[in-house]
Amino acid sequence: MNRLLIIEADFKLAERLCRALTDNDTHAFSCGTFESATALLESEQYQQIIIDTELPDGDGNDIIYELGLGLYESRDVPVILVVSNDREPDMSELRRQGVTDYITKPFNISVLKAKVWTQFKRGKRNSSFRAISRFEAIGAGSRRSMIGEHIVAIDDYVFNFDSGEYSAAGRNVRLNRVEQCLLRNLVENKGIVLKKKALVDKLKLESGTLYIDEEILAEVVHTLSNKLNANNYIKTVYGIGYIWALTEDKNMSG
Repeated sequence: MNRLLIIEADFKLAERLCRALTDNDTHAFSCGTFESATALLESEQYQQIIIDTELPDGDGNDIIYELGLGLYESRDVPVILVVSNDREPDMSELRRQGVTDYITKPFNISVLKAKVWTQFKRGKRNSSFRAISRFEAIGAGSRRSMIGEHIVAIDDYVFNFDSGEYSAAGRNVRLNRVEQCLLRNLVENKGIVLKKKALVDKLKLESGTLYIDEEILAEVVHTLSNKLNANNYIKTVYGIGYIWALTEDKNMSG
């Protein structure tokens, strides 16, 4: 059963949308404030979210930003933005922020329903085509370091970038979208120092989060290292950038 969250300030409209979008495959829920939306997102997982940008106690765009950082249970889900008719959004900018579609008020509910159905169908199609490629050794013939198209295994770590599942010494670790992008860049360039500026630009592009600078990057690196207990792997090369260290490089300062 798909769970759809509708964040809409107009109570009557929200009720109509819940009735129209609930069927045998989908259960629609609604809330009308920034506070209630964040509370629901912190405690429940949804397969799609509709967000009105104009909330009485906050900005719907802030929720989109926080979704992009992976702060809530629902990660990498389709987001449909509801905007007022005097605002024509830049779709390329919205996509960078993690928005998959938008609709302008006033709108025909049947049009919104078609958009929601399209996003659910697209999500199922993408899932059905996911496949784990064969493993290939990376490094100089190391048997303890393997990589596939979506999965990387290094020593006691297993990183599944396709499913978003990560483990360290058998312990599951939750990573937000920015942390996932950072980790993938580090392990795919194992033994190579990634310069700060280039890494910031790459994380902005890959995560869809624009609010990243070198100071925030340093915080993300620190948090990722602590979550994975990877201080012997994730190293800071002062004044330059960051590296996932090879075995022989683990004595570098971190």
